[in-house]
Order: sequence, then C-alpha cells, then structure tokens
Amino acid sequence: MPPGRAQLRSLTERARREGSRAALAHAARRAAAGVAAAVADRRLEREQRRRVLGPAHRGWDEHSAAENRRRWTSWDWTAHGEEWTASAEWKQALIDEVLLPHVPDGSAVLEIGAGGGRWSEVLRTRARELTLVDVTPHVLEVLGERFGGDPRVRLVLSHGADLPGVPDRSVDVVWSFDVFVHVAPLDQAAYLTEIARVLAPGGRAVIHHADGRNRGRIPSRGGWRAPMSANLFAALARERGLTVAGRVRSWADGRHDFEAYGDVITVLSA
Repeated sequence: MPPGRAQLRSLTERARREGSRAALAHAARRAAAGVAAAVADRRLEREQRRRVLGPAHRGWDEHSAAENRRRWTSWDWTAHGEEWTASAEWKQALIDEVLLPHVPDGSAVLEIGAGGGRWSEVLRTRARELTLVDVTPHVLEVLGERFGGDPRVRLVLSHGADLPGVPDRSVDVVWSFDVFVHVAPLDQAAYLTEIARVLAPGGRAVIHHADGRNRGRIPSRGGWRAPMSANLFAALARERGLTVAGRVRSWADGRHDFEAYGDVITVLSA
C-alpha cells in the first residue's frame, strides 16, 4: 500500500476510535515531528559533509550513557547478544576476515561495549589479557558469570565515554561492534580520545559505527542509531593522532554487508 493511502487509513481508523478532532491533532503532531526530523537530518548531513562535529551533533540528545544504561540493564542477555547475529555464516565470515586479521595471538585486547560476550569469547582465544568495558553494571555481572573464572579477563565499568583505570599505551587492539552505533556523537569523540590514549604504538582499533553519508542517508531514525559518518569519524580520529588504516562495508566476497543500515567498520592505527 502506498504510504499516503496507509496514512489516510490510519487517520480514518483513529478518527473512528477517538473522534475526528483528536485524529487531526495527532496527524498534525506527527507532521510537525517529521518536519523537525528532516531539518535536523539536513543539519547533520551538512556537518558530516564538512567533517565537523558541529551544533547538530553536539546537541544530539539521544543515546546518552544514562539512556544506554537503562536500556541494557533491562535487556534479557540469555542469548549473550547472539540475537543480533544474522547467521552463523555471517558471524564466522566476519571473524575470519575482520576480527582475526586485526587481533594477533598474544595481544592485549580491550572491547568497548562487550554486552553478553558475543565477541568476547572469540577475542579471549587470541588475547594474553582481555579488558571488557561496558557502561552497565548488570552487563558486567553477566560477563563476570561467563568469564569470571579466567584470570586474563578484567571487567571495567565506563561512565559512557571513558576507559577508567586502563593505563596509557597498554592495549594492542581495541574492538567494538554494535556499540558506537548507539552512542551519542560527543561520547564517540570522547571514546576516540581514550582509544588514542590507551593504544600502544602500532596498535589497532576496529570500530563499527554508523555512516550517515553512505548512499546519502542519515541513519538516525531507524535501528536506534546515533548520527555519525565515516568521514566525520575519520576526521575526529585524525584530530586525536590516529590514522585510518581501512574501512569495511562488506565481507565474504560481498555476500554480507551493512546495506540495511549503512554502517561501516573503521580500522584505526596508533
């Protein structure tokens, strides 16, 4: 059904339930919200095109640390985050082509936003020491139950944009997947500052984040994504002394990609 007809049908049904005045008021509110969102997206797009963390990004009031903490505290972590895995083939190909090449055996590894340990289990097989960082105390409890018996694993509670207690230049690899896409732009920038601080010379960071400039889209309205672009992310990284070593948009010879959301993995080197 075309969007216009679907909206008309919804309006008609609401009018039957609540009366025409209430239905029209609801429609007006939705229209106003749509206009505001479109204006905000244009401002975000202009800043991303200029590679500037400007007022639109700085003023973004969603995806705060407190909001993330509330959301992930109430989440059911029984599946350890595998509910976001598209398929076993999807995950294994990502491990083989992205994770393993950037995480040498015997590395000191830090994962930002470890969640239920979806990637931590794989990282643990490569790491001589593994620091798992999360903003949610409940998540750290879940991780402690899963990995607490391993003396190589350390759990760190972040305030939402920092890596407290992690020494300077002590980490060989930083990994983060399905996390920065839900982190406010200012907090992403603060995390990059921390990544630059903790990475040892020659170290790598492999970060999955939104790319608002992919195919001209601002993915801030679907999938609960925070606005960011590959070019802006790169500019923020360079400001902090990091180098963009590569980007990943698809893997397994193009069989798997981020097309649904327009995300990207940026690989940074210290």
